[in-house]
Amino acid sequence: MGCNIEEHEDYIFCYKGETPGLYGVGFLVKKEHKNKILSFSGLSERVAMLQIKCNNTTLSIIQAYAPTERAPEEDINLFYETLETALSQAGRHVLLIGDFNAQVGQTSTNDSIVMGKFGYGKRSERGERLVQYALENKLSIMNTFFKARKNRKWTWLSPDEHTKNQVDFILSNEPKKIRKLDVLNALGFRSDHRLVRVTYMLKKEKESRTTFKSQPKPLKTEEDISCYLQNLKQNIQELNTQNDEHDVQTYYNTLENVINKSMLSKKKEPKVDTVGKILSKHTLDMLRKRTELVQKKTKN
Repeated sequence: MGCNIEEHEDYIFCYKGETPGLYGVGFLVKKEHKNKILSFSGLSERVAMLQIKCNNTTLSIIQAYAPTERAPEEDINLFYETLETALSQAGRHVLLIGDFNAQVGQTSTNDSIVMGKFGYGKRSERGERLVQYALENKLSIMNTFFKARKNRKWTWLSPDEHTKNQVDFILSNEPKKIRKLDVLNALGFRSDHRLVRVTYMLKKEKESRTTFKSQPKPLKTEEDISCYLQNLKQNIQELNTQNDEHDVQTYYNTLENVINKSMLSKKKEPKVDTVGKILSKHTLDMLRKRTELVQKKTKN
């Protein structure tokens, strides 16, 4: 019980618990990452936050354990109020993870901003509350962004093993940094929940270079200039169709378009049969014969 950080042989254990045998949240961190831990906050026995710094990126991981569907409305309101407090203390990069006891189901038109195309099951009342919370805080529900078989989506199994639901989620305010999401079977002990794992990219992505429109090549030869003037005479008719009511900008845009089009359109050079020049008639006949033999259905 209590809020504490314990150092074990292979890992660091950060936890918060108040009720014996119920609730409780925490983190297990490999010992090799000990010096990367910045802080641990146990806001309640349902919400805790770990701040860890990797590759000059400070990642705020919020662990949540939501009340069940049968819990009173006061409990669920208190849970989301505590989440709000955690988010206000978090940094720029946020992962919200845990058991939300909610089913978000399939994506609808209104929530496509925070959900992908690969939802699971039907949406419950608590699931609608989670989706609305994600919309309010610009958090993407990452379980719905990755395509997988149905038996690789559910995370909770009922005691009678007949009902399977997706209630454990990972939310992020930077969905582009999540590269992969898996639901794992092997725990090493019997549990009604399955682990959810994501691959989070810490390195900054390279920004793509700005693309520019292709500019017409300068006219070098007399033939290019002659071709340009000929095209210009034909395309200049577009200007004559302009109405006098059009403003100067519209007339300028049309003029620019006419000039660019006249410079880009050149005479198409007739295709040269280079194959015929390189290969002999005998070789071409052999190639033709090979094609015929390949296409022949019955071969002996």
